[in-house]
Amino acid sequence: MQNNDIAVIILAAGYGKRLGGKNQKTLVKILGKPLLAHLIDTVKKCNPERIVTVVGFQKEKVIKELEGENVVFVEQTQLLGTGHAVMTCRNVLFDFNGNVLVLCGDVPFLSFKTIKKLQEVHNETNADCTVLTAIVDNPCGYGRIKRNSHDKIEKIIEEINANPREKEIKEINAGVYVFNKEKLFEYLSHIHLDPIKKEYYLTDVIELFIKTGKKVSTWITPTPEETIGINTHQDLIKAEQYFLSLRRQK
Repeated sequence: MQNNDIAVIILAAGYGKRLGGKNQKTLVKILGKPLLAHLIDTVKKCNPERIVTVVGFQKEKVIKELEGENVVFVEQTQLLGTGHAVMTCRNVLFDFNGNVLVLCGDVPFLSFKTIKKLQEVHNETNADCTVLTAIVDNPCGYGRIKRNSHDKIEKIIEEINANPREKEIKEINAGVYVFNKEKLFEYLSHIHLDPIKKEYYLTDVIELFIKTGKKVSTWITPTPEETIGINTHQDLIKAEQYFLSLRRQK
């Protein structure tokens, strides 16, 4: 798939609190290969113009593990949230004009087919941002997608800010987005520090898009299991089983 009008930003600066926090979560290995490397293998199929990986916690280990990969590294010196992490990529993308795929480094299940479909929806709807969402039985831990009476996305509510009724919403933000690069960085400069978590949320950019009349599209994946991140040791076991099943199919 030739698609040089897209660049990729992978967020890999944080650490896995629920996995012990002693090691960089994206370097946890499945079948001998780090989560982040599995994801990079997938996004390379999009033939992006460049892949930018945001590093922070244990950055030296991340860079060493990805030695030989055609990846640009950007350091997030302060772990101030997803919005801040993306903002650190502004300079390395200054000469790029196109769309930007943004995703976290701990979603090894994400398929090329899903990424391709998200890009298609983004282009077909002439969107400024397109959000991958999923319907799940247990949305605990994820941001919720709030829609208006016309079934259009109204906002993404982080769980920590959700009221009891909003927490009942089953449609979640999968944390995978396609943005118009110019509008993304323009609007990032207008978001504010969350008063509760003291972080800059990338989702606040999407809320600003909606408030100012920018086009925000969504695509609900029919395979929600792809969107599950690796947060617990049980998730790791499921991930290994998943990749073993893929090997058997080859």
